[in-house]
Amino acid sequence: MFAKRGQSAVEVSVFIFLIGVFVIGYIILLPAEDRAALLDDDFGTDDGDTEDIAGTLLSEAVGDVSSSKSSSKVSELEPMRLYSTTESNTQNLASSLTVSRNILQNNYKNIYFDVDDISNLESLRVLFLITESKGDLFIELNGNPVYEGELTSSELPVELSTSYLQESDNILKMYVDSPGIWLFSSHYYLLQDVELLLDYTVADTSSTRTFSVDDADDVSSVGLNYFITCNSNEDGILTINLNNREVFSDQIFCDYLNERELGLDEDYLQNTNTLKFEVTEGDYNIEEIEVSVSSRSTEYPSYSFDVESDLYEDILSGDKEVYLKLSFGDDTTDKEATILINEYDFKINTEDGSYEKKITSMVDNGANTVTIEADTSFEIDNLKVYYS
Repeated sequence: MFAKRGQSAVEVSVFIFLIGVFVIGYIILLPAEDRAALLDDDFGTDDGDTEDIAGTLLSEAVGDVSSSKSSSKVSELEPMRLYSTTESNTQNLASSLTVSRNILQNNYKNIYFDVDDISNLESLRVLFLITESKGDLFIELNGNPVYEGELTSSELPVELSTSYLQESDNILKMYVDSPGIWLFSSHYYLLQDVELLLDYTVADTSSTRTFSVDDADDVSSVGLNYFITCNSNEDGILTINLNNREVFSDQIFCDYLNERELGLDEDYLQNTNTLKFEVTEGDYNIEEIEVSVSSRSTEYPSYSFDVESDLYEDILSGDKEVYLKLSFGDDTTDKEATILINEYDFKINTEDGSYEKKITSMVDNGANTVTIEADTSFEIDNLKVYYS
């Protein structure tokens, strides 16, 4: 009776042993990827390094990773001076001049003169000193009347219409009215220091600057910074255009000048861009012009390692296994990312201080890459690929 019980126990033990051998053999014969999934080869730990390392293929201090990375580029543009001012010149016509008229004689005067740069001439006036006068004075410019009447010093200088001018051989004619039938009477004007007063518009009211971006479609924001200073007391209007589209127009208040910051519409951007600055009047220096461009492009950290042929043979034969280990900066924050090993990828989602996964089936003979596409922001102290 006792012998039968002992025999049954032995048979049960043998049966269990055979089942174990069968299961182990089944697991060994599985493909590497299925075997890794069955054994759940990835795990998190914050207990430090516990792996049995035969060799290290890659070790990198990655640092901070983020779900979105933006790059910023600042372009410094040349300063400019924009102005529209008046420059006054004088032209002497005669040191002394007398025009007179009586019943017998008309003593008029024609003064010939030339004018340069008529297109920028803002105003033209004639000025002189009246030492003695009687009657009415008539003034004509190239046959066009510009003054008629008894002229006094308070009415000087006399405005001459620029529309009557020509580039050369202008004639300024002066004469007086007739005294009538009085035989021994005359009308006259005795003049000294006859001169022209010419006011020219001197202007450089607009200027352009160019800057470029690598990919206009990838830009998330554009900013323009500049300093503006006034060289005169005139408050003109500054207009700024980006690629022929107005982005700013406002009066310049010289009493309240400081750094100006302007956001530009990124939809107006091209790969090569033109900024145009224009003023209506005044004199200004625009300096320290900077265009800052932020890009949306994401550059994920990627690292390479090599697997030599001898090691790869050991991996294929099952003598060596390859692991990826990530050591994080803390063991509290949520760490989510997609890890790409060559053409394979897998997700991680852990709050632990480290993460480790067998990647034997993912490595190739020769060059291999590891790329980290973070879904949250966290810190990776070390990325290690090793075999054992």
